[in-house]
Amino acid sequence: MKRKVVPDSTFFFTEIPLEGDLILPPAVADELKDLNSKMRFEKYREAGLMISEPSRESRDKVRQAALKSGDISVLSETDIDVVALASETEAAVATDDFALSNTAQHMGIEVIPLQQRAAKKKKWRYRCTGCGRYYSHPGICEVCGLEIKRKVK
Repeated sequence: MKRKVVPDSTFFFTEIPLEGDLILPPAVADELKDLNSKMRFEKYREAGLMISEPSRESRDKVRQAALKSGDISVLSETDIDVVALASETEAAVATDDFALSNTAQHMGIEVIPLQQRAAKKKKWRYRCTGCGRYYSHPGICEVCGLEIKRKVK
């Protein structure tokens, strides 16, 4: 049995081949705007690429994992859909997006890097750039009013 792979939109902007049964959420197809990526998408669709919408429950699990890993503030809804669909279908994720990759790894999902080296699993936390206080989210510090940024834990 072939392995299942859920690629993010980056895959369609490259010429890198992927082995396996490709599955993707509609949001990935919606991100493809240029002619080359659309043609590549159609080529894979004719070869059997499947499109499937992940469930709300799977999306919620990804959001919880991204909250714990500290990636929630940088993941798009499409990124969440990619990881959710991979989780539902027991597929690998093909991406070069570090936050998407990190969230997938925190959920025990295999990650296939496309053009970059494989990202190491990280845990992030949020720290005020002014007073150094730690928070569970990005934003503006309640104490000194400066920006809260993501840092490696």
